[in-house]
Amino acid sequence: MITNGSDPRSIAMTNCKVLAIFILSILTGMFPVSPVRAQSRLPIAEDPLAQRFSQMELLFCFQGKGSCLPYDGGVLHEAYARIPALRQGKAIVAGNSSGAIPAAFFGCYGFNDANVRHAEERLQYGNRDAVRNMENINTKFAKISRGESTEISHMDLREYIAFALGVSQWKDAASIDEIVRRSTAKPQFPCLIVACNKEVLEDRHPESQLAPGLLKEIDLANMQVSWKPEVHQYYLNHPDRFRRDHPDLVLNPSRRIGRAVTFFVDQSMYDLLSRIPDEERIADLRLMTDAADVALAILASVSEPSYFAPVVDPTPQKILSFENQNILHSVRRRTYYGGYIITLPAQDVRRMLPGIHVLGTGWRHNPLVARTLLMNWLLADCEEIAFRSDWWADMEVNPDAEMESHFEFRDLTGEEEFQFGLRRARELFDRDSGLPIFVKKPRYSYPAANAIWPPNPTGNMLVNDDGAQPQRDLLTMRGIRAIAEPDVKDSGDNE
Repeated sequence: MITNGSDPRSIAMTNCKVLAIFILSILTGMFPVSPVRAQSRLPIAEDPLAQRFSQMELLFCFQGKGSCLPYDGGVLHEAYARIPALRQGKAIVAGNSSGAIPAAFFGCYGFNDANVRHAEERLQYGNRDAVRNMENINTKFAKISRGESTEISHMDLREYIAFALGVSQWKDAASIDEIVRRSTAKPQFPCLIVACNKEVLEDRHPESQLAPGLLKEIDLANMQVSWKPEVHQYYLNHPDRFRRDHPDLVLNPSRRIGRAVTFFVDQSMYDLLSRIPDEERIADLRLMTDAADVALAILASVSEPSYFAPVVDPTPQKILSFENQNILHSVRRRTYYGGYIITLPAQDVRRMLPGIHVLGTGWRHNPLVARTLLMNWLLADCEEIAFRSDWWADMEVNPDAEMESHFEFRDLTGEEEFQFGLRRARELFDRDSGLPIFVKKPRYSYPAANAIWPPNPTGNMLVNDDGAQPQRDLLTMRGIRAIAEPDVKDSGDNE
């Protein structure tokens, strides 16, 4: 029997399964940034946010694949040629992990012919040697098993940070901050970048580099993390022990710790996604207003375990958590630990914009060892989350078996990898295929109460049913033929 006086680590070692729970309590406090919150649906003509988003047709997600940015460049080339929405300002851009780099660039500068050509060139020819060398799986796991660090310096990303921020003179910059000071970039177009929250998710056992602590549990429906009931009660009875075990967290009367994920967003996406009820939204929202915020978003998303060291948010007051609460009421600081956790951040966007289609540049499943290691360190099983995320995909340009083998050996030049991405995208566009294989229906599978509907609703937005359900599910995995041109002869091979 477990008593209130039991040591929480003993509790953890006797409980081997992570259980999902609902987290219903909210924190108290004030939040300095006021989001736009709609209390009822307004006509488009009376709602500035609806005027901006009602015409949106595409959510274009750059899905991280480590050092494989040239592949995404090839997918970008074909998507831009095929999908008018990208050329007409009717697209939202998102990114996770290395995909945060092109997402940030287009969030600042938008899609047009010159910007797409520039992005393709930088994604093909940027120097990725340091990251590719670090990705050697045998060396990486050998270091991890010995308790050694595998992370490389953020300065190895300076060329890509400079590209995203529009800085051409970067080679003599002594720091990322110097590149930021040289930039005039700021978010101007709808953009979303994913990062996970280290303090909330971290659940390692203190006596092992590889074992989980098993003190927390996560609700994958809304990505909220809480203490296990017996652990929370123990810490309420032993606050000194809590402060010693978890110096970066605040112990609250409720078991809720916080959300596992943060979305870095521009002002328009901040306003849009803040309309989703707090208990349904899957991420905190971190507002980006200047070049420093954009650089932080990139670092927050690429700084995954074993890649780059985590980064601390210097201005957490820009975060919307629960009901305008100050994030520091639940954590003493906010540290970001990579965007791997949600590879296709479409749920909240699609729920607010039922008419939008979702296109991803493709992702790779983690090997079992890496999947287990991440889950032991950071609570959440990224595969389980991916099954729920992929339910929203209308197309993912996932690498084929041949490309996967090249990824493993890292034996392609940037130009060769670009061509693989372009050909794979062309193949899937021609067939209107590229649907995910493994999916799991999420709990919030229906439009949000304050959703912004397109002015001319189509028949491919909602699942047909007999009316017995209180909400109609959003139709997903539809392909993108409805918004793509059927064939583009002059899309360019670069061959």
